Order: sequence, then structure tokens, then C-alpha cells
Amino acid sequence: MDASTQLEIPGFRLDRLVGEGGFGQVWRACRINNDAECVAIKILHLELVRSIDALTRFQRELDAISRLHHPNVVRAIDHGTLGDGRPYLVLELLEGPSLRDVIHDRGAIPPAEMLEILQPLCDALAVAHDAGLVHRDVKASNVILSHHPDGRLRPVLLDFGLVKLVDETGPGLTSSRSMLGTPAAMAPEQMRGQPVDARTDVYALGLLAFHMLTGMPAFGGAPGVVQSYLQIHGARPRPSSKVDIDPAIDEPITCALAPDPAARYASTRELVDALRVVIHPSVGDEVDVIAFYAEVAPDDIATVKSVVCAAGMTVAIEAPDSILAVALRAATDVDVLKGGLARVGSLHAALGSSRATLHGQVVDGPALDVESWAPYPLAAGLWVGDGI
Repeated sequence: MDASTQLEIPGFRLDRLVGEGGFGQVWRACRINNDAECVAIKILHLELVRSIDALTRFQRELDAISRLHHPNVVRAIDHGTLGDGRPYLVLELLEGPSLRDVIHDRGAIPPAEMLEILQPLCDALAVAHDAGLVHRDVKASNVILSHHPDGRLRPVLLDFGLVKLVDETGPGLTSSRSMLGTPAAMAPEQMRGQPVDARTDVYALGLLAFHMLTGMPAFGGAPGVVQSYLQIHGARPRPSSKVDIDPAIDEPITCALAPDPAARYASTRELVDALRVVIHPSVGDEVDVIAFYAEVAPDDIATVKSVVCAAGMTVAIEAPDSILAVALRAATDVDVLKGGLARVGSLHAALGSSRATLHGQVVDGPALDVESWAPYPLAAGLWVGDGI
């Protein structure tokens, strides 16, 4: 008999098993009265029903994600208990591969793309830390690379089952294991069973950044005991020694991986700021630019992109149905831009004046905020600001 026929979740019909580990199973399910609304349901293994640690971990995950309303944290929808005593969580269904699978398939991820993935995770963890929560198990397999409805990347952090309240005084997880977490993703203080705080997650993010940048774990594939020794006593690994990237990126990574928590960044925001400085170096003062933004049908994005590039502009942001580009005034051929856009059918666009910092293909500054220089929402056609 199919295992799904033995499980009854009120209001849902189980579709298929999508994951299973030592802690429980994850099923894809749909609402009985709405097949279009699908969810993920996490169910504790039956043999763990009598485990206080397992039940505590399940409750912690529910409490944590219920408190953290952040787009890069998996969203809780419902919870309950099966007739045999197993608790379950109903979570949003995330479409997309795990970061671990992406690294396995692709290998090293370029620094700018790494930062695009890491930054929202750092923001989500900063919110958790502000709420007094430490994740304690940040790793590539606990990150899903999903997407927002508009096509933007949405890295989502999963598995808050090992979350720790910084000021917790009640009973904790009392597993027979001396350590809680995955050794390859653990900070030295976790390995020693010492108190944890936000800097514990900073260390894990340093490991995750190294993993993405190089395609390999920071301390290699050594056995657990050797890996633990290296994490505590070994030299700090440098990404630039493994792949051809700017050595300047080594400093923020080694700082995040300092064995002593006091020597690390105090927050995940400090870590991501330090990485941003070396990956997207400062380019000085803002300059006057011409800014262009358009919302078009997905089939026309390639055409609009070719037009703005032919007009001498740099694409700053590109999504499946929108594009934003900027250029120095002297470098922009407005006639080429207007003539090319005349070939696009359904167009909502604006061309105006703003300011930005430019460094190669990297753009920052007020020009990225369309509402600061153009009327929004956009009307049909092309709006052109004064003086263009």
C-alpha cells in the first residue's frame, strides 16, 4: 500500500514524497478543495514520537518560522498532530533546487552571484538574531533557490529545528550526541558545547560563502574528527588559493571564520557589507546619468535589451518582464534608443535624469529607484523627462 494512503492530514491530499532524512519526511500535498494550492508537509518519523529532543526540535522550528516573517525564510501555514502522535508542519512549497545541488552541478559560483545569494540570507538571519534566535545549522542543503513571482532570485532558508534562543533558560535539546548540527557547518564553540550567538551563524555563513566561491567545503572532505580539529586549530582557508578570484575576498571570509567569536564580524550585516566592498568596490561620487526603465512582455525583453545596449547604456537590472539601464549623458544616443523602442509593441517605459555610481557593469545609487525620477506606475508608451 502507498504510504500516502496511511497518512491523513485534514484538508490536504498527499501527492508524493519529496524528501526524507533521519528526522522525518517531507511530502508534497494539495488542498482537497483546491488542487492549485500545493504545500510541503513535514512529518516526524513514527519512531521519534517518544523522543523529547525530536518533539522539542519540531516545536522550535514551528515557533521560529512563525515569528520570522521574512521573504527569505520558509513560511509556516499550519500544524497539527496525526492520530498516531506524530506532529506535522504545513509549509509553503518552494519550487527550485537546493543550493547544495546547484554547487554540485556547477562547481564554483562567481563572487557577484555568490553575494546575490548570500545577501538575502544574511538579512534573514539578521532579523532572526534581532529576535534573539540563532539558527545553528546554516548550510547549502538548507537553502532553496526559489524565485519571486517577478522572476527575481529568492534564496530561502529552511530547517530552524536547531534554532536557539540566546537568552534561553528552559530545557534545551539534550541529544545523546555531544554536538548539535552538521560538523562541516559548525562553529568551534558549537563543537565545544559552548554558548552560541549571532557570531555562530556568521561563521556558518563564512563556510557557506567559501563553499559557493570554490565549489568545495572550506575544510575539505576530511573525516569528522579531523575536520573538527582543523576548524578549531587549522589555518583559515583562503578562497583565492582554490579558484581564480580577487585575493581581496579572502579577508572577509577569514574574518568570518575566526576560531574566536570575538574576532569575527559581530553581525551578518557586517559580513555582507565587507563582502560587498571587495566584490563591488567603491567608485567614488555619484555622477549625472540618463536612466531608462521599461516594463514589457517577456518576449520583448531581448529586443529592448539590445536597443538600450546599442544606445550606449549599461543594463543595471534585468527581470523576465522589466529592465533598467543607465549611462552617462554624453555616452547615450537618445535617438537610437527612441527609434529602437518604436519597434516594441506593448511598452510602459520612462527615460529620465538621475544620479548613479558606475563601475564597469556595476551600477548603484538613486537611479535604481525608478519612483525617484519617473512617474510610477508607468503609463503606456514612453515617458521622457525634461531636458532629455
